[in-house]
Amino acid sequence: MRRDEDDNLLGPALAAFQQKPNEDYLSVTWCEYFSGSANEQLRCAIEAIRDSNIQVKPKACFCVAITADLKAVAAEYNATTREIYFPEEDNPAHAGIYGIPPDELKLLEKLSSEAWGSFLTKDDADALAMPQTGCRESNKVD
Repeated sequence: MRRDEDDNLLGPALAAFQQKPNEDYLSVTWCEYFSGSANEQLRCAIEAIRDSNIQVKPKACFCVAITADLKAVAAEYNATTREIYFPEEDNPAHAGIYGIPPDELKLLEKLSSEAWGSFLTKDDADALAMPQTGCRESNKVD
């Protein structure tokens, strides 16, 4: 996370959005996979990440991107992204964002400050209500 001189959180760091060397996509969790309100979907996506094999550190933040914003920023750098639903055994809402050039640092910096401009701390995430019926797949997922 980026912080100011007083250690206040400013947003995600560029490094958070660099692809892993063995992947050709950026790994994400698709909030709309889940049914419920936007906040319930977000909470379920966070729980899917927590329940996965990803090590979520105590000071980790959960970053949120709007797909249209991500596409618009990428287009400024002549990059065309596409999002593909790519469920994994430990995260049924897993998806991949393809087409983000891993070596285009100016693009990654702009994505981290604009497309992923929204983030939640652990306390923010824990304050989101869980759906009363639990986290379930939306009937809009095909």
